[in-house]
Amino acid sequence: MVDVAAELMRGTSGTPGSGFGADAADQSAMNLYLALMMDRLPVYAHTMINLQSQVGEGGVEQNLIPIGLATVQFYCEILAAKVTVLTKPDQVLQLRRGLKARDLGPQNGHQRVAAYLEEERRLGRVAADVDSEACAQLLIGACLNYAFTKALLDDVPPAESFVERLVRGLRLTR
Repeated sequence: MVDVAAELMRGTSGTPGSGFGADAADQSAMNLYLALMMDRLPVYAHTMINLQSQVGEGGVEQNLIPIGLATVQFYCEILAAKVTVLTKPDQVLQLRRGLKARDLGPQNGHQRVAAYLEEERRLGRVAADVDSEACAQLLIGACLNYAFTKALLDDVPPAESFVERLVRGLRLTR
């Protein structure tokens, strides 16, 4: 992520800030978003990576709760800065290029959760008819929506109860 941030800050011409457009506010918004990403992403990624070590250990639902909570926390912390960047098409293109070049992006979270669920299904701990990819997308997407709703309305249940209810609602076992 640090390499992506450095590349985006240099822009396509190699001069500082050229990837942000002419407006100083645009540069500031991108700088803030990238700084938040560099600060928050390692903790979130670590939680996602550790999920694979939980295969066959503990309860499947219990293993997914920290993933949901980490996703909620991550997006609550970066969402406002991300939305600001997403309003500028040139910034979106710069960000997209940097992420694609390094195979980074939100799809990695879905893929890690789906891989975990597939391994648990192989062990018989997840029902055979569960669509692992769909469950992963529902979990991550619902957590992102929670963060958005919290930012917009600030009228949400506590994250812990939301995530626990969400994970139970996936109905991974019979």
